[in-house]
Amino acid sequence: MLCIPKGFSMDSDRKKDSLDRKGKERELKELPDRQQKKDKEGPGRFTSFIYNSIKARPRNPEEEQRALRRENDYMSRFAGRTIGEIHVYRNNVFEGSNRWVDRTLNSMHYPTREKQIRNDLLFYTGDTLDPVEIRNNRRLLRSRDYITDVNILAVPRPDDTTIVDMYVLTKDKWTISADLDIDSDGPSSIEIYDDNFLGLGDRFSIRTYLDWKHAFRYGGNLVEYSMPNIGGTFWDGRVVAGQGFDNSAYGIELKKEFIRPTDYGAGASFMYKRDLIDIFPPDTSIHARWTILDLWGGRAFAIPALRNSLYFTARFFNLHYTDRPEVSSTLNPYFHSNSMVIGSIGFYKERFQLASLIYGYGVPEDIAYGYRTAFLTGYSWGEFGNRWYFGGEFSAGYFTRIGYFGIGAGLGSYLNQSGGQFYRTTLSARITYFTNLMGSGRYPVRQFLTLNATRGWNRLDGFRETLEFNSVADLRGMKEEVYGTNRMVLNTETVVFTPWHIAQFKMAMFGFADFGLIGDNGNIFKNNFYATVGLGIRIKNEHLIFNTISIRLGVALNKNGFMDSHYFDLSNRDRNNPIRYIPVKAAPIDYL
Repeated sequence: MLCIPKGFSMDSDRKKDSLDRKGKERELKELPDRQQKKDKEGPGRFTSFIYNSIKARPRNPEEEQRALRRENDYMSRFAGRTIGEIHVYRNNVFEGSNRWVDRTLNSMHYPTREKQIRNDLLFYTGDTLDPVEIRNNRRLLRSRDYITDVNILAVPRPDDTTIVDMYVLTKDKWTISADLDIDSDGPSSIEIYDDNFLGLGDRFSIRTYLDWKHAFRYGGNLVEYSMPNIGGTFWDGRVVAGQGFDNSAYGIELKKEFIRPTDYGAGASFMYKRDLIDIFPPDTSIHARWTILDLWGGRAFAIPALRNSLYFTARFFNLHYTDRPEVSSTLNPYFHSNSMVIGSIGFYKERFQLASLIYGYGVPEDIAYGYRTAFLTGYSWGEFGNRWYFGGEFSAGYFTRIGYFGIGAGLGSYLNQSGGQFYRTTLSARITYFTNLMGSGRYPVRQFLTLNATRGWNRLDGFRETLEFNSVADLRGMKEEVYGTNRMVLNTETVVFTPWHIAQFKMAMFGFADFGLIGDNGNIFKNNFYATVGLGIRIKNEHLIFNTISIRLGVALNKNGFMDSHYFDLSNRDRNNPIRYIPVKAAPIDYL
């Protein structure tokens, strides 16, 4: 919860805007957090548990609209008024807790500096209050890795109600953590990082490489420093330098994302990399070494009459390999040294709805809905000739009565300038769906579905010219590697959010069933069929930066029966990247 500083109060004629603790909790926590509600009927029987878990809560658009209006009306009451003083109140990680563990961690935590929070504000003293801007600012602050929760409130001055003072309340997250990557062959690494270094909001990490099979032989260090919103400019910076056993990286990056409907985005980076890359097929590993210079920029213009924005982006990059496998005009185009100019133009619209228990475990989540279209065109030149590139993309997502639906599709192809033929053509499509929260008991349930299809035409030979099951379209638990030029995967997952927790580490049970088709036949349904099924549990403390701990059991099958499988998996995984519809730098459609 966000705590209010002592001594803060307001006049009785403004009780509806009161920041007293109970009122604040009601304003801030108007979310369906069923995990925190007590089940007055007790544990109940098994049949009651099943019934309560599968009984869907019908979506009530009228109530949602009323809740949205209440949220909008709060700031809308003050629309057009002048912003006066801006006060920032920062809450520690475990603010208000009397447990000695929490108090100890609070004492060890370096709170986010007030200046860093003020740098993230989109409004200033003297501005005219814009309710939409305030809501966007709240989402921006909540997206920071070092912030758990945030609220922004407006309070009219008693002597002049045309002026409102703003109160920004934030709650920190514990940001110091470590990740361990163990390889059964020996070379492994441990990363220690802080996502809020010295309270600056910067990320500082050191990865150390050791070979545990050979007397913990030292392999090197990789240091990375990331700086979000440098000096309040909304430009992000990143510097990386170091090496491990088979990899090294040195480089610098600056970028600014689109934030407002009328805005600009840009970026510049230069990187040197060396890495050990697994080549399939054949199944082997090779060393690759390359440098890349990447420059891009774009502009968006709001169109109030259409309630969307028109945007365009332009990009130049130069990729040069100094170490790579054998290449030719038709072999391993992924490793071709080349330069490219590519641009995009289209429309986009992005809004957010506040939700809970989707990607997180009870914290407020801003889920994007809207759409983006893009027409792509580019020209590439390099060691094996010149070629044009043409493509297009479309993505959209909206909340409906039965859940959230998202769709996306992209089609792109190179045009051989000498022969006038399209080649290395890629068609990709994706459907995403998750249900409303189901169940009225202590174990709410949400169902997730993702359908991913990729097809290629006139592909060449070598690396990345065939498809496999991977992180983009995964069959969880499958160990055997299979390849093809066409692939379709259906991922299904049922998540049960439990009331169980240990030291604020919350738990969610899940069961999954994944189905995949892959091969070279143009008719996707005539390709080889595979499936995996399993179950597991995820553990996450939203107050801490630690990745989610995932424990999974699974088995893989095909038409001939059981296959070689990863029967048991223990891993820490990042939270799923939320869906976004803002413009990004132009790029060819990925064949992954």
